[in-house]
Amino acid sequence: NKILKRTYLCRNGGYMPNYIINVNEDEKGYNEVHNETTCSHLPDTYNRKTLGNFSNEIDAVSYAKRIGYTNADGCAHCCPLAHKG
Repeated sequence: NKILKRTYLCRNGGYMPNYIINVNEDEKGYNEVHNETTCSHLPDTYNRKTLGNFSNEIDAVSYAKRIGYTNADGCAHCCPLAHKG
């Protein structure tokens, strides 16, 4: 099964990737946010929640925190600018 990776065109002509969050916390207590379009370290499909399309990982992590994932953190591999833990 191929997973359809969604991207949306930004006003500036670039693409906004789709971000997901792992609903399970990692060993450090974080829910990791991933760029579904580019990450090779995605959680299993049944452990993912779609966050939506964002122009960058910082906005995606911020949104995850606003919707209740207060320990959201960016994946070290695909969201290094939002990775704290």
